Amino acid sequence: MSPGPPDERISARRKWSAIGVATILVTGSFWAVHLSFAAWLGRLTEEQVEAGVAAPYTTGVILGLAGGFGLMCAGFAALAVISRHPRRLWSVALASLLGGVMWISLAFLVGEPWTPMVAGFAAGGAVALRAEPEHTIGRRALAAFLITAYVFLLLRFMLAVGVLTAPLLPLPAIAWADAMAERRAALRPVGEGRPPMRRTRPR
Repeated sequence: MSPGPPDERISARRKWSAIGVATILVTGSFWAVHLSFAAWLGRLTEEQVEAGVAAPYTTGVILGLAGGFGLMCAGFAALAVISRHPRRLWSVALASLLGGVMWISLAFLVGEPWTPMVAGFAAGGAVALRAEPEHTIGRRALAAFLITAYVFLLLRFMLAVGVLTAPLLPLPAIAWADAMAERRAALRPVGEGRPPMRRTRPR
């Protein structure tokens, strides 16, 4: 994560514009993958799925999964460009890689596609969203973990609510972690650790 220069902070409006546009794109990604899995496994019964019966991949399923991944990458690109990340290409590439790794690795652990997508959106967003000097990757990673765990539990108790809200939560969670860091920096006495947050004119 590469913080931007402290004298060139972006405004809260620009940051939330970036999050809003990116959330729309990752929501499209989420539903493209969701519908692809529904089409892929929709003809199998729950007993067949649990027994490991293989379902054939169709062209539509493959295109849906590829389109979902492409929309996720587009969301990370929008996040980096609109928030004016100082290393946009690098951040989008790394965010896309993290998102893909989360999609594939967690799917084998949790047995459903929704939690891995939330983890991928959150992990990628933590990298693609511009960071100011007081923001830390540790706080963002913790926020990504917590929102992923929350969605995982929500899906177990209220499936419909979990599926409907899952793509809307990861990127605002990263912004929440940043807000906590900014609050702590603003309250920190001068001379203790990092300098206090500088109130410069946002762009």
